[in-house]
Amino acid sequence: MSRLGIIAGAGEFPLIIAKEFMRRGVDPVIVAIEEEADKELDNVAETVHWQPVGKVGKILKILKKEGVTEVVFAGKVHKVRIFRDLRPDIKALTLLWNLKNRNDDTIMQKVADVLEHEGIHLLPQTTHMDAYLPQKEVFTEREPSEEELQDIEFGAKIALEMGRIDIGQTVVVKKGAVMSVEAIEGTDEAILRGCSLGNRDTVVVKVAKPQQDMRFDVPAIGLDTIKICVDGGAKVLAIESGKTFFFQREQAIELANRHGISIIAF
Repeated sequence: MSRLGIIAGAGEFPLIIAKEFMRRGVDPVIVAIEEEADKELDNVAETVHWQPVGKVGKILKILKKEGVTEVVFAGKVHKVRIFRDLRPDIKALTLLWNLKNRNDDTIMQKVADVLEHEGIHLLPQTTHMDAYLPQKEVFTEREPSEEELQDIEFGAKIALEMGRIDIGQTVVVKKGAVMSVEAIEGTDEAILRGCSLGNRDTVVVKVAKPQQDMRFDVPAIGLDTIKICVDGGAKVLAIESGKTFFFQREQAIELANRHGISIIAF
């Protein structure tokens, strides 16, 4: 019998999508990345295999042994591990050796090609997840000011350009100036750095890449993102509507309201 798999990285996304699949009667096979995934996955699904990030050959063997023919990537595998912590097996070495560069899109497309070659089809991360992709809306009690709306428009243009060249999906701006651009350090560190350089009261903008492949790296925010905005002193978190996941929405909005932060999908 064909089964659906989840390759689980960091964050709440793997937990949420696993629960959503199970709510729909699908019992997924989860391959959880040891260095990244939440141990709570063991309490969510019946079949969970834990593997190091570099064991591509072993992960493929697990998926094939479990009869998985469709798989979803959920959660981040922080790219810094590829440069710092990776201990690859032969399959991973072969994959990395053949890359023209190590940009996110290049790496993930190669992984997708390897899966397809093994008869495993990679599904969009948005599969059964439409409820988590908000349309245009201001979610919070506080709405962005006119100046902040201008910063959102400005930041979106910069973020889209950064996404086009596959650098990152998040920028932090203030009064028409770029404070930080997300790179290999990830969204959270980019927010904290930008807020520090902008001396708080900054605008955080997160978008999908213009060439966004919905099979991997769909942008997402959640409760942890708002906590980082609180810690950094950001006043606005703006996301691209219809293309950005918003997880733990009620808790995130409640926390944002308590700290006077605007959350908007534009």
